Amino acid sequence: MKKLTLLLGAVLALMLVCAGIFWFGGALHAEPRVLTAGAAEYPDVFQSIRSVLKSGAAPQTFDGAALGEADRYTMMDITLTLRNRGFLPAEWLHMELAGEPGDVAVYSLSGEGTSLPARSEGQVNLKLITAADPGPGRTVTVEYYVFGVKRRITVAPPTPGEEE
Repeated sequence: MKKLTLLLGAVLALMLVCAGIFWFGGALHAEPRVLTAGAAEYPDVFQSIRSVLKSGAAPQTFDGAALGEADRYTMMDITLTLRNRGFLPAEWLHMELAGEPGDVAVYSLSGEGTSLPARSEGQVNLKLITAADPGPGRTVTVEYYVFGVKRRITVAPPTPGEEE
């Protein structure tokens, strides 16, 4: 009976180690970076944004109104460097921004739908046009899968100029 107890204890310990590797080994870590610029400083980019919004091709829209004059808007570039320190790949990354009042749209999104192999890093990026203060309040949620189990992390990007 004592041998059976030891065997079952060893099996339980092995199961706990495997569950720990799965749970903690599949967690991503994110480091955000934000750059901002006035839309009036880049008139060609602003016209491109206007055409993307008009065509309905924007990945995420908060305000369906037509864009006004460029000097009323700020362009934000939010980059998340994702680190997968675990032993399991993170698959099919999906990113979504929770905007603030005055945000117009996410007009560009890259890095979505990709996978992040184990022990590696990658970047996802979104570009936002807003009439609001580019300060705090926005959050970016990244959803991903580890062996078919949905996981998510939510990151609050720093206020521009605070990331030093």
